[in-house]
Amino acid sequence: MSNVPAGWYPSPEDSTQVRYWDGAQWTQHSAPAAAPVPAPVVDSAPPALSAAAYPAPAPFASPAPIAAPASAKKKWLIGGAIAAGVIVVGSVGAAIGSGGSDRDEAPQASAAPVVVQTEEPAEPTPTPTPTPPATPTPAPAPEVPVVDAVAFRAQAGSHLDDMNKDLDDIIVTVQENGFWRLLSNTGELAFNSGQLDALEVPANVAVAWPESLVSLEATLDVLSDAVSTQDGATILAAVDSVRAQVEATRGVADSAL
Repeated sequence: MSNVPAGWYPSPEDSTQVRYWDGAQWTQHSAPAAAPVPAPVVDSAPPALSAAAYPAPAPFASPAPIAAPASAKKKWLIGGAIAAGVIVVGSVGAAIGSGGSDRDEAPQASAAPVVVQTEEPAEPTPTPTPTPPATPTPAPAPEVPVVDAVAFRAQAGSHLDDMNKDLDDIIVTVQENGFWRLLSNTGELAFNSGQLDALEVPANVAVAWPESLVSLEATLDVLSDAVSTQDGATILAAVDSVRAQVEATRGVADSAL
């Protein structure tokens, strides 16, 4: 921090000019050194310095001796002190001005070069090769179970024989007027029909066999209705229809290979 008070001092750049020192640094305000210049108005007014009223001395130049009256020794001492102070202030101002000039003229440091990083071009994304649509694999044909035709014929024949026996019992029951046995006989016929429907059928009768069983079931329904009438002639007629369909169904079973 400078101890030099604000005021006008010889310009360190031009001896014919005075320049204003604001207490910390040189300002841009200057004036000819021949006439005193009032202090410029600044935000914070510096204290007035009596040296501003005097012509600025040349830098580092010794001022002319000031003659003091013999009768005023005290005033002579004061005048000498003032002159010495002006010399000191001028010398300090010149030194500060020289230092300030060095700071003003110091070359500015060149900015550090900016390194621009260039990104490497991205590798092109490979175009995906279109995948040809998959050829649908045909579904395998369902396997047709191999049915033992001999076993089928034997089982179907056995159930059909049982149905003929039940029909014979119905005829005997009608002759004996035994109504409750007729109900039992029709129940056994329905059971045998279910057994026939549950058999595994060979391929060559896969269509004829179910159709034959549907016809057989229809005749059994007629017989059941006839039994409910308890009329012997009606019952015997229905028995004959069932027996004929049983033999037709046997013929289908016997054609199985």
